[in-house]
Amino acid sequence: MKERKEIRFEDKRSRKIIYTSCCLLNQNRRAPGIAVCGGAISEFVEPLLKREIGIEQLPCLECMGWGGVSRKSIFRILPILFRHGDSKLFPIIKFFGAVWLWNYKRLCKKEAKKAANQMEDYKNSGYEILGVIAMNDSPTCGATKTIDLLGFISKYKKLGIKLEDLEYPGLEKMRELLPKLLVEGQGTFMRELIIELKRKKINTKIIGFDPWHDIKEEAERIKNIILSD
Repeated sequence: MKERKEIRFEDKRSRKIIYTSCCLLNQNRRAPGIAVCGGAISEFVEPLLKREIGIEQLPCLECMGWGGVSRKSIFRILPILFRHGDSKLFPIIKFFGAVWLWNYKRLCKKEAKKAANQMEDYKNSGYEILGVIAMNDSPTCGATKTIDLLGFISKYKKLGIKLEDLEYPGLEKMRELLPKLLVEGQGTFMRELIIELKRKKINTKIIGFDPWHDIKEEAERIKNIILSD
């Protein structure tokens, strides 16, 4: 069977695409207590719209794998983890947590393949992928900083974190606490996405967005990186 020739057409599309973490376009997807604005981060979105750059939303793996928008699965196990964080039972609990994370990694890998396939289709069709903008405080989407979900439980007392701070999170308290939890590295989904992009030889910028920095300054920094070429 002969391969079909590329379809020729003319219209107004820019053929420039950017991929973003879901919560950059919809803060309602953020984990409870950490949304920094009401909806989309307009300071980030508006410059892209003005330059006619298409925006593709990456899936929210936390919503998919952690019990929906409210992260019900995580909030159910937090009390157990905190209660035994410095007890003899913690290694056992940590083992079962590692099994849960292994299954979650499989979900991230599956969704990363879907996203990479879509990017490959864009690339093969003559589009330019300007970059992937990832929420840089996320255990799933962090590009250069993430949260070690099992690691921070064993040292939460040193960080001054109380269970109620995470069970009933408020923005100002989380603004203080969450940066303390960050470690260098990629989140689970972003790590799998980077692997898939390398496998498909898709070279694009992977940029972390820091929601706890001044939003206007952070949006300007991202814009300058994206439009630097």
